[in-house]
Amino acid sequence: MNPVARTAQRLQVLVVALLALFFAFPVLSMLAEFARPQDIVDTLTESSLRGVWWFTLWQAIASTALTLAVGLPFTWAISRHTFHFSRILTALITIPFFMPAVVVATGIKAILPAAGIPAILWAHIVFNVAIVVRIVGPQWLLLDKAMEDTAADLGAGRVRTFLYVVVPHIRESLRNAAAIIFLYCFTSFAVIAILGDISHRTIESEIFTQAIRLGDTRTATSLAVVQAVVVLLVLRWGNPASREPRTATQTIQMLTTSRTPFGLALFFSVAVPAIVVVSPLVAVVIRSFTLNGQFSLRGYQWLFNGSTEAVGVNIPQTLMTSLFFAAICAVLAPIAALIISVAQQRSSIVASITALPLVVSAVTFGLGLIIAFDQSPVNWRSQWWLIPVVHSVLALPLAVRAIRPALDAIPEDLSDAAASLGAHPWRSWRHIEFPLLQPALIRAVGLSAAISLGEFGATSFLSRNDTTTIPIAIAQLLARPGDVTSQSAFSLAALVVIVFALAPQVRRRQ
Repeated sequence: MNPVARTAQRLQVLVVALLALFFAFPVLSMLAEFARPQDIVDTLTESSLRGVWWFTLWQAIASTALTLAVGLPFTWAISRHTFHFSRILTALITIPFFMPAVVVATGIKAILPAAGIPAILWAHIVFNVAIVVRIVGPQWLLLDKAMEDTAADLGAGRVRTFLYVVVPHIRESLRNAAAIIFLYCFTSFAVIAILGDISHRTIESEIFTQAIRLGDTRTATSLAVVQAVVVLLVLRWGNPASREPRTATQTIQMLTTSRTPFGLALFFSVAVPAIVVVSPLVAVVIRSFTLNGQFSLRGYQWLFNGSTEAVGVNIPQTLMTSLFFAAICAVLAPIAALIISVAQQRSSIVASITALPLVVSAVTFGLGLIIAFDQSPVNWRSQWWLIPVVHSVLALPLAVRAIRPALDAIPEDLSDAAASLGAHPWRSWRHIEFPLLQPALIRAVGLSAAISLGEFGATSFLSRNDTTTIPIAIAQLLARPGDVTSQSAFSLAALVVIVFALAPQVRRRQ
């Protein structure tokens, strides 16, 4: 066996052990202590929870449908046409997905202060349109235009061509995207925490309420169990068994797309989604400079002159804490993902195990953490280091999926050629495989840092005054009375928007 793979397999044992300790142990402890069949049945039949189940279900369905309605025209525009600024517009559309959900919700609140159902649906659209673009777009891009032209020559209109030519080609990716969007909306917590109220609660927010505010851990656990079953069923439905291979003809078609005149249909397909997605981000920046209808910098002054400490939020400390946690997560998750990817280069068993944090919601995970790590010898729930470790566990599935495909794409002939020339496997890894993996590693680092900066669900259970993160701070400031306090929340959210908007540009220039 290759010495590199052998070393990775040994280290993988440690990674799996840590994953078992910081993920499997909390979840199983919660289930063993509080999950009871009768309690689970009661959560489905209790009249006070029926409204919560119904709202969770229909808002997730509505959010998914609206997201597809906004995202598919934009996906059609960028996958079937080439025009100026297409890359910039695609970046603008996808940026909110990597932002903290609290920031997206704050942007919606800047436009719709009364919040409510329209605001919740809008926030879900803004956050999830990127999923449609990134999952459906590549498959749509591979559709041979000759098939659409042939249908048009035979008299089929645009709608019929879409239903009978395009949809069969993108069906699997469309189903996958719809399932992921539904799950994000079904388990929505940060958006509901900012834009919801007592009559607009999801199961995720109800788990937090039952566990933390009402102290009813049994009901919270039962809700979490039923929610996890729904998540598994939807994931099973949205996971296609196979994908069509990319052919040479499709690849040539993808690479030879000609520049398209910017017609009216193309304009609205691009402009409407861009306005829907970008306007909340612009609104939060404008609102950060507005106080009682007039230009003001009071919100920014409050952030850094210590005034927010009066409401229990130390902004400089919060910024340093969030960046510190993000840095730790950006190191731990990619390293663990690299070890798993190298050790399992021809097997996906452990890689599949790392996907389990995607099945359990962040709030459920947080509930398990405070239950499992609340007694000796693992009384760690108040330890600061537990938060970045939790962030790393949540980031690991995406980090693996950023690194694993890049590693699988490296031809084995390269290492074989290096070995035939007398290169030791470690030298071959250092000079061949590792340089080819650097772009994927950079993506994994960026994803991990973004997840840490935006994590809200599990962190809500673990955060203390000295470990407050940016999303927690924004939520706390918005919950406090006072115009200046609210403006300081918008100011903090605006800083996050500016950083996330400029980061890709800085990376591109480098």
